Amino acid sequence: MMKKMMIVVALVAMSATAAFAQFSYGVKGGLNFSSVSNMDKLLGDNTKMKPSFYLGAFAEYKVNDFFGISPELVYSRQGLAADVEMEYLGFEEEGDVKTKYRLNYLNVTVLAKFYVLEGLSVDFGPQFGFLLSSKLYMEAGGEDETEDMKDTNKGFDLSVGLGLTYNFNQFFVQGRYNLGLTDVAKDNESDDKFRNNVIQFGVGYRF
Repeated sequence: MMKKMMIVVALVAMSATAAFAQFSYGVKGGLNFSSVSNMDKLLGDNTKMKPSFYLGAFAEYKVNDFFGISPELVYSRQGLAADVEMEYLGFEEEGDVKTKYRLNYLNVTVLAKFYVLEGLSVDFGPQFGFLLSSKLYMEAGGEDETEDMKDTNKGFDLSVGLGLTYNFNQFFVQGRYNLGLTDVAKDNESDDKFRNNVIQFGVGYRF
């Protein structure tokens, strides 16, 4: 009887260890290259992607060797940059207004991870963004101006992410494209929708 109980306890312990081994967590960060769709209709044709960064934490539970689920909590600086001609803005002077439109989000992502090769996963899932701040930075003729734009933006943003992750033991590298599905502008009555578009390249570490 005692031997059977010891075998059962050992099996339960082994099962718990195996289940725990499927769970991991860690930190990640990297570069953002972001833009906002249709902003060229407001700022002219010289809009461009704005480089910035993201930083956050993640967890992952591998259901089996081929599939896992990974929630993330990430601080992400997004937006766009533009060199806007002063004439386009209605000024008589010549030259450009260097503009940066910064949208800072706290993003919650839930990814389905499909392991197509050993260590390589295709990642897909929704991203729920909560706006922390929104500012417009302008510089022309040696003068700077900053305007708070949070009241003109929606506080929630829905995106979908698609990317790849390659694991090197505890370290990994990944690339992802986050496509915005919702209009970031509040009370937008035009037919043009302003959606976030973000390309990410980063690294991470599993504890």
